Amino acid sequence: MKYKTIFTVAALTVLISAMACQAEIKTVAGRNGNESATFDFKFKNAPQPSQSDAAAKATFTIVDGRRDRNGGNLDKLHDGKVPSEEDQPSENFFFNAGSEGGRLLIDLGDAIEIKQVNTYSWHPSTRGPQLYKLYASNGKADGFNQQPKNDADPQTCGWRLIATVDTRPQEGAGGGQYAVSVCDSDGAIGKYQYLLFDVSATERSDPFGNTFFSEIDVVDPTSEPVAAVPANQPTGEVQREIVEADGGTYQVTIETTETPDLAEWAHRELAPVVQKWYPKIVKMLPSEGFQAPTRVSIVFSASMRGVAATGGTQVRCAANWFRGELQGEAKGAVVHELVHIVQDYGIARRTNPNRTQTPGWLVEGIADYIRWFLYEPETHGAEITGRNISQARYDGNYRISGNFVNWATETYDNDIVRKLNAAAREGSYNEDLWTKLTGHTVQELGDEWKASLEKKIVADAAADAAANAKLNVLTDEERAVGWKLLFNGNSLDGWHNFKSDDVRPGWQVRNGALVCADPRNAGDLCTKDQYDWFELQIDYSISQAGNSGIMYHVTDQGGAAWATGPEFQLEDNQKASDPVRCGWLYALYQPPIDPKTGKTLDTTRPVGQWNHIRLLITPQNCEHQINGVKYFDYVLGSDDFKQRVAKSKFGNMPLFAKSDIGYIALQGDHGQVSFRNIKIRPIQAKN
Repeated sequence: MKYKTIFTVAALTVLISAMACQAEIKTVAGRNGNESATFDFKFKNAPQPSQSDAAAKATFTIVDGRRDRNGGNLDKLHDGKVPSEEDQPSENFFFNAGSEGGRLLIDLGDAIEIKQVNTYSWHPSTRGPQLYKLYASNGKADGFNQQPKNDADPQTCGWRLIATVDTRPQEGAGGGQYAVSVCDSDGAIGKYQYLLFDVSATERSDPFGNTFFSEIDVVDPTSEPVAAVPANQPTGEVQREIVEADGGTYQVTIETTETPDLAEWAHRELAPVVQKWYPKIVKMLPSEGFQAPTRVSIVFSASMRGVAATGGTQVRCAANWFRGELQGEAKGAVVHELVHIVQDYGIARRTNPNRTQTPGWLVEGIADYIRWFLYEPETHGAEITGRNISQARYDGNYRISGNFVNWATETYDNDIVRKLNAAAREGSYNEDLWTKLTGHTVQELGDEWKASLEKKIVADAAADAAANAKLNVLTDEERAVGWKLLFNGNSLDGWHNFKSDDVRPGWQVRNGALVCADPRNAGDLCTKDQYDWFELQIDYSISQAGNSGIMYHVTDQGGAAWATGPEFQLEDNQKASDPVRCGWLYALYQPPIDPKTGKTLDTTRPVGQWNHIRLLITPQNCEHQINGVKYFDYVLGSDDFKQRVAKSKFGNMPLFAKSDIGYIALQGDHGQVSFRNIKIRPIQAKN
């Protein structure tokens, strides 16, 4: 019996032995790392997968073990097609999560000369490497057992051990694309009808250690190889943008090959976020001796379901979900996944034999803490209110756990996230760490956190009740300086639709609010009186993805209210599709960049909450405010104003912003919106 092993991949140590009778068998192992793997499955010395080999017509059977239902069936192993992405469960076969693996039988129909047995796999983490024993038989031996179970030694029932394969690296990340080729340098391995793969899980620290097998080829000496093809081969030009961050220290590749319609958004909106926030996340989550990945990729997949997933150094994004969230949660979802790349808690599997497992709620809680409380705090996406307080458990996962982590940071230790992350990365996390850092168990902290939430909710409710008692009324002081109510909270008196004496049924009075309840039958609602110079204050609450506006100096000369009156835009900044955001003077002025967030100033509150607007219109100056924060100012009729109008869609509207007096109009045809506390203070023009 002779054996020979060839290693062909740098930084990959493989344990492979091959045995045969009267033949010199060699086993070649190839690996492409996560950053270099592509759907071509090309390796330096190992052959590419084939679609014309003998296994294509063979019968594959599970002898022992169970197929994971999240993956493909056995046909995926010999259909001549390979995955087009690194984490594509449906295009790979793998044994059930949490199992030790299993055994696969290949029946070639007849005994044939076998030149090669080639196996291929692809996954960004521990499910990439291969760990198996290969047996072969012609079925002629006495006592031959065609389907030996896991508890039977195949060599005692008519099988010959051909090779033992273990491509797990001794150090470094295990993810990537693997090829193993068992062959004979002088010709054939032997003449066999049956092959038996005894497959083992690559690791047992979590349930997800079973290899993603992409293809198994059995090559006979006469076969002319025809390369396998990607199951979902992208068409068209490859579209990749390389974003350099931190002076070139980091490179993030954004690929939209399968989704060219997202390329412009990725370039304009996502790339700046990635460029700024990947280095920030790295600095937030350091630990001794750790070097965060310097090459990262973000791939938009046309076929992926769900939202996004991270494996190794790659983030995969489900294009269908992202298309609906480009103005909403899309960028934040990528930031969340970038946190997972930097966390790299899988490193403990390779460096710490006594590692502990960090609970999923904390892994996701840290990611959502960074996302909702540091990257986009203005969205209040992880806020807990009376509507969801019942779900408030510290280990509730994602946003809820992110809220808990934020509370612990603010209440006990500003550096607690860095410390928790370092422990998780080195595999030493346990619940005692909370006691060490805060003096309380995590369960005690969870109870204290929830109690604080309940106290805040009660206080907010009391404040709301006190505020409701003051709705739609004027104080004596307000009356004294000239304020007037435009809405009394009980009726639509003082309002009419544009170019009509009546109010359409889409506008209703509900619980003290003026509500556009049915935008399909509402239209723009105008004040009875006209105003020239004034200060307007108004509260509004908008529906999810809602869009509305407040127009002023509206006249009956235009065909629509917006044809004459400039518009203070209102919308749900998270979900609405209009790129003109809340508080902007439509198509003309927008607020500056907020230095705290690096994004355009946005002080709006989440959907369902009330916001307060102050709109000042005078000949000398106009000013927009939301929730007490000034957005910008401008001067009607100034050279700057005229130039902006000329460059906008209003440049072709001769009556736009020409009148110094007109109605105030509430837009009512783009979504549900409610108004209250609508009051105006007329201002006399200065000479």
